[in-house]
Amino acid sequence: MVSNPDIVIVGAGAAGIGAGLALSRLGIFYVILEAKHRVGGRAYTDISSIGHLWDQGCHWLHSADRNVLRLIAEKIGHEYQTEPHDGYMQSFMNGAWSQVLVDEYFVWDLLGKISAAGRAGKDVAAEEILDRGHALYPLIRHWCQMLYSMDPENISTGDAGNYSDSGINLPVKAGYGALIEKLAQKLPIRLNIEVTAVEVLLGSVRIETSSGTIEAKACIMAVPARSFETGRIRFLPRLPRHLEQAFQDVPMGWFEKVAVSFDRKVFEGFDIPFADIFDPVADSTCPLNFELHPFGRPIAVAHVAGSVAQELSRESGAMAAFALETLCKAFGGDLGKRAVAVAASGWGNDPFIGGAYSCAKPEKASARKAFSEPVHERVFLAGEHVHPHYVATCHGAYETGLDAGYRATAAAGFSVGETDPLWLAT
Repeated sequence: MVSNPDIVIVGAGAAGIGAGLALSRLGIFYVILEAKHRVGGRAYTDISSIGHLWDQGCHWLHSADRNVLRLIAEKIGHEYQTEPHDGYMQSFMNGAWSQVLVDEYFVWDLLGKISAAGRAGKDVAAEEILDRGHALYPLIRHWCQMLYSMDPENISTGDAGNYSDSGINLPVKAGYGALIEKLAQKLPIRLNIEVTAVEVLLGSVRIETSSGTIEAKACIMAVPARSFETGRIRFLPRLPRHLEQAFQDVPMGWFEKVAVSFDRKVFEGFDIPFADIFDPVADSTCPLNFELHPFGRPIAVAHVAGSVAQELSRESGAMAAFALETLCKAFGGDLGKRAVAVAASGWGNDPFIGGAYSCAKPEKASARKAFSEPVHERVFLAGEHVHPHYVATCHGAYETGLDAGYRATAAAGFSVGETDPLWLAT
């Protein structure tokens, strides 16, 4: 353990790494404490479980034309897709395949109504904007779950309206988690150290950990919102009541992925490597969205979200079986014989993560503002839940880390210069 640093950062995900880079640039003596055995948090590039690279968490450079992490990836030569997909989106419904130009896919208009309602000042449940009688309502519901990690009845249209999206979204070929790992290489990070309590004193902050106690002038909490939502980390004095309530009003949802590798490329004729599979033979049938042979790799990645992900996570192997069974519905039972390995993420069951990303409840869109406030003047929050309009994104978390780094530096009594979001430790 580092003895008495100026600032302690709790969490080595994108937000914590952003905070660390800001402090390194300012010449501040600090340490990053990470409970897990690795950096990255929900940005995790898996290179071993199925024999091919895949991102268990963050995968897309959202709003890539103004995404600071896209600029950094370009700066250091970390490979990503440089242009949006342009071609046909395919879907399997009622036992047959169909295709439509990606820009004309019907889900975009229906999903757009949710955010449009929020921008118009209407903060209600997304469910009120959708038509439950629509023949493809289950598919729209599935897309809501993927975008917001919650079911439509628990999604705030106001929160959706606050989200900023330029529409330029690019996947990271070399892995989003691998990008965050590269940015962390020169930073003072201590792994496998769990923070159990944070006590704000007069002029300092005392942090209790699994490896002892450490004291600093300020602290940056760059951990998933569920750590606050469940009280996993104890605060003295306790968090302000309005902040405790904000974590209940803007909880984390559920989003998991299942990756299947095959002995060869088994999907042909997909100009865009994404497909919806939905055979509505019964009310209980659940749609699934897949990424098929991304970047030419012989794999498929299924996206399971909302209450469906929460339910399937309770039974070991259920999510993987569901994904493979859904694929076989569209491509035939023999497809399963070509499967070599199957792996699933486990964000909801991870004690240090606890879910996917934040989503405000209906009528609670304004609750997020509380996350930007300093806690007892010396503790600063960072993470995807903190950003006012890049919520649920890796670059949003990174930006809040940078901001928290500069604010914590000022609170610790040091001078702060101009920010440089592209500065990297070398």
